Amino acid sequence: MLKLNNLSLTIADTQILNKITVEFYEGEVIGIIGKPSSGKSVLLQTIAQCYKNYIGEISFNAKSINAIKRGALAKTISFQSPGGFYNQYITLFDYLLSSRIPYKTFLSPFQSFDYDIVNTYIEQFELQQYKTKPLMLLSSDIQTRAILAFHFIRQAQVVLLDNPTQNLSLSSYNRLHEAIIRYCSTGKNCCIIASHDINFLAQTVDKFYIMDNGSIVDFCVPSDLSEDLIKKFLGVDVFITRNIYNGKPNVHLYFEY
Repeated sequence: MLKLNNLSLTIADTQILNKITVEFYEGEVIGIIGKPSSGKSVLLQTIAQCYKNYIGEISFNAKSINAIKRGALAKTISFQSPGGFYNQYITLFDYLLSSRIPYKTFLSPFQSFDYDIVNTYIEQFELQQYKTKPLMLLSSDIQTRAILAFHFIRQAQVVLLDNPTQNLSLSSYNRLHEAIIRYCSTGKNCCIIASHDINFLAQTVDKFYIMDNGSIVDFCVPSDLSEDLIKKFLGVDVFITRNIYNGKPNVHLYFEY
């Protein structure tokens, strides 16, 4: 589906990505972890074509990303990065509906299908009571839910999420988890998540890729996540227990006091 071949990126004479070769497949939920400045966010930004001066190749279904027109690329890859809105004065509903613009013919109205998708994710993220409110009046948790809903509403085949749990309340974690699982359970879509929230990833992803100094240095499935691996690549002592409901790992920090 999405293939990176020998991908490298240098910014201001500093190498940020270093010869990354990896392939992501339909139906997968992928977690990317690593120390700060290991290249996680920049990797997503490069896949999303925020950086274009890279060396190597990014291809989707065996076609170079560079050969995909801008409108088609917007339907192929949706990238959520931490940050604000392009217009904080519009209503939540209008913001979410704008995610469907790549499917809209110039000067034609949105179709009923567009409204149906928006309403589906408004319900999924429990945003019904905020539909008519300007974005600037919403709490950080609601704003983050809106940004996440926006990228699922796009219905792109690849969704890239950068620290998606930032600013979310605990109850919103469940909504995001369910949205990701449902989105990829069709077997047609892929979700790639870069995050420091290793516990959320452990409960959500199918596979971890570990980055260090701009390279992918290891990978594992959640069940193989270990204290030694976390110590080696994240530089922190932890202990791991198992979720009593699903057997997946829960990572705990040691606190001496």
